[in-house]
Amino acid sequence: MLNVVVVALVMAIGGGLSVVAAVLVRQGESRYGGEMMDRYTADATGAVVDEVGAYQNTLADLATALGAQSDLSAADFAALTSGLNRQRLPAAAGVAFVAPAAGDGIAALQDEWRGRGVSGLTLAPMTPASGTEHAFAVLERTFDGRTGVLGVDIDQAAEPAEALRIARDSAAFTISRSYVLLRDRGLAAADQQRSVMLAQPVFGYRDGGWDPRAFRGWVVLAMRGTDFMTDTLRAEARGAVQLTLTEHDGNVRRVIATAPSGTPRAGGRELDRDRVLEIGQRTWQLSLVPTDRLLSATDRRMTALTLTGGLVVTALLAVLVGTLVGARDRAVSQVAAATLALRADIARREETESALRAREAELRHLALHDPLTGLANRTLFCERVEHAFDTHQRAGQTFAVLFVDLDGFKPVNDRLGHNAGDAVLRQVAERLRRATRSADTVARLGGDEFAVLVELLAAPADVAVAARRIIAAVERPLEPVDGVPAQASDLPVSASVGVALSGAAAGVDDILRRADTAMYAAKTGGKGRFVIDGT
Repeated sequence: MLNVVVVALVMAIGGGLSVVAAVLVRQGESRYGGEMMDRYTADATGAVVDEVGAYQNTLADLATALGAQSDLSAADFAALTSGLNRQRLPAAAGVAFVAPAAGDGIAALQDEWRGRGVSGLTLAPMTPASGTEHAFAVLERTFDGRTGVLGVDIDQAAEPAEALRIARDSAAFTISRSYVLLRDRGLAAADQQRSVMLAQPVFGYRDGGWDPRAFRGWVVLAMRGTDFMTDTLRAEARGAVQLTLTEHDGNVRRVIATAPSGTPRAGGRELDRDRVLEIGQRTWQLSLVPTDRLLSATDRRMTALTLTGGLVVTALLAVLVGTLVGARDRAVSQVAAATLALRADIARREETESALRAREAELRHLALHDPLTGLANRTLFCERVEHAFDTHQRAGQTFAVLFVDLDGFKPVNDRLGHNAGDAVLRQVAERLRRATRSADTVARLGGDEFAVLVELLAAPADVAVAARRIIAAVERPLEPVDGVPAQASDLPVSASVGVALSGAAAGVDDILRRADTAMYAAKTGGKGRFVIDGT
């Protein structure tokens, strides 16, 4: 009877410990899968934002160059767009300059651009999707070898017509709703893609500055959705996740494109990830679904192995206890050995959990810091600003947010290459660290834009000292170290700084907007200077 009781007790205890151990290991594997999905989500989101940002910067630079031409010609456009191609703009079908025209001015517009070097230009007016104004592509550079849209009335389609109107009214970069490009509508249905048009308004230069009243037209870029997903995001997926880009148009959602990668898993959505992106006055959602490849990588069968091993140990221990119940000393020795093995197993599980916690901390650091410069990223910077509002308002103190935008950085990339540009950004980041206090937060928001959070100002005027120190640090000649080529010292890089104080701001979004607006005022006013919001 004692033998049966002892065996039953051992089986119950061992079985219970095996189940607990299996549950803990399973939780660890699930947590690991979630961390991997978070990492893929962060990488894919960053890739979309960076790629669209690169397109936006390219259009902004081109719009500035076109607006600076007092008598823009076809030769000027060809020269200004000569460096643009599919390698630089992977998903782009082409770039064009679009000019507006009323119904009674179409013939004059056609004659004008023929006189500017667009020989054989024939404008083909169509019924506008809204209003009475037309918008014709009068200059064009295609990247894919297909028929372009030269002379086409862009306003015939509602989606690009709406984007052109919004870009002109807001004087800002705009992305259209998705549609089939006009140049693609003659293709077979299987070859057509959902696409978008990126539009940047072009203004003339008058009285020493860009005059929003001197509207000249738009520079537009056609981007095919599937090409964008394939060229931009397939490398981020690594075969482990399926990515889908969806646009939100009010209550309507449309799938722009999907980057297939493996077989999507069936079952619950606990590992699915969605991120909403506000880009070009348009709302996109990036959705990630794990594939069989990711699940097979995260399911290391440790749960089954732990449970099986525990049950096997339990069964063996029960047999040993039952067999040797008459030999107490020997049985006690064996129980002690089994107990030691269980403790070692528990210790190994604790080591596994410790490693998972360390990995979680590492992933959080990666999610909150810029991988190129090691500075805080936009997410962490916004968290710090929100915390500063809470602490400074209670104490009746003031802090400031400084937006820093590099002047002259584009020639570095154009002449020396992106690797040199990255090295320059790292050097600028180090200068910003040294030019600020250890208690201040320095962040890279993307591209050549940085931000600084200056807390606990003794007086609001003290922020001018910090801004001058930052400008002086950045405008020093670049040093040929850590990957920065010697030629970089001949390319002057300076900083335009916008400053916003917390006392005038209503919250995080407001103070960031004020600082951004002040920065653009500094850049417009001459660059290499700072402007304080409200002054």
